[in-house]
Amino acid sequence: MREFVGKGDFTWFFGVVEDRSDPAQLGRVRVRAYGYHTDDKDKIPTDSLPWAIPLSGIDSASISGIGNTPTGMVEGTWVIGFFLDGERAQEPAVVGTLSGAPSQAAETTLGFNDPNGVYPKYTGESDVNKRARGINTDLAPPADKINSPASKFASVYPLNHVRETESGHYKEYDDTPDAERIKEFHKSGTMYEVYPDGDKVTRVVKDNYTVVASNDSIHVKGNVTVFVDGNADLTVSGTTTVDTPTTNWTGNINLTGDLDITGKSTASVDHISAGISGKGHTHIDTAGLGRGKTSKPQ
Repeated sequence: MREFVGKGDFTWFFGVVEDRSDPAQLGRVRVRAYGYHTDDKDKIPTDSLPWAIPLSGIDSASISGIGNTPTGMVEGTWVIGFFLDGERAQEPAVVGTLSGAPSQAAETTLGFNDPNGVYPKYTGESDVNKRARGINTDLAPPADKINSPASKFASVYPLNHVRETESGHYKEYDDTPDAERIKEFHKSGTMYEVYPDGDKVTRVVKDNYTVVASNDSIHVKGNVTVFVDGNADLTVSGTTTVDTPTTNWTGNINLTGDLDITGKSTASVDHISAGISGKGHTHIDTAGLGRGKTSKPQ
């Protein structure tokens, strides 16, 4: 009778992932298991290893794409699992991965190594993420006119919880006392970071687009400073209302259309409108005109 999980003892194994290109896209990986497979690829090539199915945690539904994808392992990952078919050892399942401190780079000619020679990327130190170990991998940010504050990174192991992907994207939830942060970083350098005091810095290294399908409201209880090195265009289909005690404008104003002023318009220096001086021009009374009437300004 064929053995199966739930009948008899578990048959455990340790192994190394050598292939993750699952044609069925189920998250399966080919694992070379210690004690079951030799490191001689001439005897057991990588493509002869059985596909191992990954077991997800209870935070993933593992149905209809709901939850976390089971695609975190890479070639060279050390895993632990068991065989669903017992001693037949042809139907492996992976229950977890193992961190270590690799002492040497991959030997691509031997089994139990990454055949592509990519992983491990470094040797002689822990596989745990560098930022989680308190090593700041950030480059100096570009200068800006608003003098945005520098990162408050001061992580202490094991309080910084990091998720990083192969290309270099990462996200941090740092619980280090007095250095609590949240950061999301794209490999291009675009990022946002929330600092311990609640400050937030957002940096976009290329273009930025924001679309609000309905209304948008912003309440700033302090001051607002905006620097635009290029041009600024504002198109409003309705009415623009500006309610402010004082408007200080430096530079020229080119106005197309009518300007209706309610209240007094005062010029501190002379200005010309349609050839008429707006500050120092005079009206000369013409004899014979009725009281209270004047001639056109000269």
